[in-house]
Amino acid sequence: MPDVNASTLGDHIKEIIDRNGWSIRQSALKIGVSPAYLSKLINKKADSNPKPQTLSKLAKGLNVPESELMSIAGYMPVPQNVRAHPTSDGASITANVGWKTSNEPLDVYGEITAGLPTFADEHIIGQTIIPDDLIDKYGRDNLFALQVDGDSMSKVIAPGFIAVFAKDCEVENGDICAVLVDGENATLKRFKETSRAVILEPESFNPIYKPLIFPKNIDQDFRILGKYVFATSLLQ
Repeated sequence: MPDVNASTLGDHIKEIIDRNGWSIRQSALKIGVSPAYLSKLINKKADSNPKPQTLSKLAKGLNVPESELMSIAGYMPVPQNVRAHPTSDGASITANVGWKTSNEPLDVYGEITAGLPTFADEHIIGQTIIPDDLIDKYGRDNLFALQVDGDSMSKVIAPGFIAVFAKDCEVENGDICAVLVDGENATLKRFKETSRAVILEPESFNPIYKPLIFPKNIDQDFRILGKYVFATSLLQ
C-alpha cells in the first residue's frame, strides 16, 4: 500500500502507479483521463484538489479506496477521536490516540435487522475497543457500534470506519444519529427539528444525497436508534 501520508495527492498517485508498474498512459487509460492531465496532477502542475467526482474516478481507476484520495486531498479529514492502528503492511492511519481503555470489546454490527428493536447476533462482523470514559459516561450496555457503509456522511466519518452510538440518549438539534427509516433502512444523518418537521441531513461530498424530511402533521416513520458519540478504525 502506498504511503497514505504522502505530502500531496500527486505524490500519492505516483506511488500507486510506480507500485503497479504502470506507465502514465496506461494509468490514464484505466482512470479515463488524459495522460496530459494525469502527468500535470502528478507533477503538481494541475489542480492539487480535484473535485470529489474526479477523485472518485481516480480512485476507481487506480483501484484504491475513494476515502484514501479524499483524505489526502483534504476533503475527508480523519475523525479526531479515531484511534490509530497498523494496517497489514505496517502503514498506519494518523489519529488521536489520547484515550485509555481496559480493552473491553464492543460488538460491531454490519447492518441492522429490518424493523427489529434489537440487533441480531448473525449481523456481528467483529468487535472494537472503546475508551473507558465512554463506558463510564453512557454504560457499556447502552452502547452499540456499526461499521459505516456508504458515504452519505463522508464529511464527518469515512466509509469503513466504526461509529459508536449511545442508546436512550437525549438527541438535540445538530446531533448525528443512527436512524431507522420506514422500519427497514438504517442510515446515519444529522438530526434537526423545526416547528414543522424533523429533518435528517446528510453531510457528504457526494451531491446525490438529499435531506429526509418528515412533516409533523403526518405520521413520522422513523426511529432514532442512538446518538453518535465516537469513531474508531479498529475492527477485531
